[in-house]
Amino acid sequence: MKRLFWMQHPIILMVLFLTCNGRQIPGNINQDKNCINLEPGQKGFIQLAKKDEPGEPLVIHGKVIDRKANQPVRDASLFLYQTDSSGIYNASGGPDDQARIRGTVHTNESGCFRIKTILPGDYPGQKNSRHLHYVINAKGFKEIKSILFFKGFTTPNITGQGPFSILDIKKEKNGAWIGSIDINMEQADSATR
Repeated sequence: MKRLFWMQHPIILMVLFLTCNGRQIPGNINQDKNCINLEPGQKGFIQLAKKDEPGEPLVIHGKVIDRKANQPVRDASLFLYQTDSSGIYNASGGPDDQARIRGTVHTNESGCFRIKTILPGDYPGQKNSRHLHYVINAKGFKEIKSILFFKGFTTPNITGQGPFSILDIKKEKNGAWIGSIDINMEQADSATR
């Protein structure tokens, strides 16, 4: 009997280990893959630039996170705008936030978003660090207005342009640039204390 217990004990431990890990790991894997694998029609996905828009394809994915609770922020609104590949926001000369390439996406239940667009161009005749503007709002959180620059496409003049992030993007075999970013939001009540 004693021998039978010791022979079964490692098997019981292995079953418990696989059962526990089987419940935890796939959840984490699915959450991470959830962001990068979002597709058209799914909440959190936006095709910012039309498929036939000239320029190098760019994919940005990530999460919006409650900094204090370290939890995803569901249904956060991300308003995004950028220049086209020639560095023009709006051919008619309207305000930058009325750019031709713009849109709004809401994060999914895991706080995920995925943006398909093109790499923004430098302003005509200037080297000004290619960038994408974003404004994030979520109920109970402070609004974020910021600029997302791209590592390898920055110049020294980005300092003093307000709050910004620099995203490390890599070129994939298919020619598309890809990068990932998590954006932390502050709770509105913590900002007033």
